[in-house]
Amino acid sequence: MLIETKNANAASTPDERLTWLDLLRIAASFLIVMLNITANQLRAMPLESPGWQAVNVYLGLSRAATPLFTMMSGVLFLGLGKQRSLKQLFQGPLKKIVVIYFFWSFLYAVFTLFTQNALFSSGVIPTLLKLTLESYDHMWFLPILISLYLISPFLQLILDQSDKAIIGYGVALLVVGLIGHTFSMGWDFLPFAEPLQTFVAKFPIGHLMLFAGYFLLGNVIDHYFKPNQLTRWLLYLALPVGVLLNSSLTHFASQQAGETTLTFSTPLSLMTFMVAVPIFWLFQNKIRQISFSTNTKKLFATIARQTLGVYLIHPMVLFGLDKLFHFTLLSFNPIFSVPVLTLLAFSLSALIIYGLKRLPFLCWIA
Repeated sequence: MLIETKNANAASTPDERLTWLDLLRIAASFLIVMLNITANQLRAMPLESPGWQAVNVYLGLSRAATPLFTMMSGVLFLGLGKQRSLKQLFQGPLKKIVVIYFFWSFLYAVFTLFTQNALFSSGVIPTLLKLTLESYDHMWFLPILISLYLISPFLQLILDQSDKAIIGYGVALLVVGLIGHTFSMGWDFLPFAEPLQTFVAKFPIGHLMLFAGYFLLGNVIDHYFKPNQLTRWLLYLALPVGVLLNSSLTHFASQQAGETTLTFSTPLSLMTFMVAVPIFWLFQNKIRQISFSTNTKKLFATIARQTLGVYLIHPMVLFGLDKLFHFTLLSFNPIFSVPVLTLLAFSLSALIIYGLKRLPFLCWIA
């Protein structure tokens, strides 16, 4: 789910592309689809449902998708170490993503009214405008990405002109900010929860600044992070621990509330950080070392170019699978149905987008 820029992976030949980034884009896009499936289903499932915990664990893993895309966007957008002019910024990737955002927001407004049999009702125009401005649920990340592009000239300066100490300080601030954001969530079951949340609220870091930290973090890991053996083992350990912490806190908070609550399941929690960073590092460090044939690289690149479209269209595909074929996450055991449905929705979405982008008048839609 990335806009191709004149940076690293916009190169035209497979040998010039970063294959590990293509593979990470595919994996993160897969997690985005899984996130949508599991989050929506978990909200509707009673706590005592036999598959609830399995769906919850998959959700804990898939939450890493948004930070992963943010870090990849930072690598592709800032990775060349070359400042764009404002004209290049506004007429290039920023213009493209703004057009895509409003086009798909309008398309989902039409889709929403169509599924509610209200497309031809009276007063449809104001409703269409309202739904377009509100946008569909899964579209929330594109305004974040647009905002990151807008402040990217400042982030580029930070990356290019700061020494390792300042960059390390920035990473530390990101971690502290994520800890603060995590403690601002619903810890009502803990002693001193209310005064703790009041204290944390006095330091309003803001979502955009935390995502900006992730935007820079991908470059920091790519260029500066050289972990020793102990740190590598801690990274391997952090991934499953982060997933289990995320799912355990969601389970505990839901038990306390008497219904499913996803208060702790957010992209800006410390638990999600523990999952996203090891995944990014594994692709950047381990997958990067694998040698692929030219044809395999071409295949990966082709699939990776569909990931933005997969992000945009997959809710419609899931709707179709449910309404036309009655295939949902609960069609069979969620331990198996979650990955199967995710793979099916991802594959169908990628094929649809690939076909649409081959039409001259629709090549710009994703």
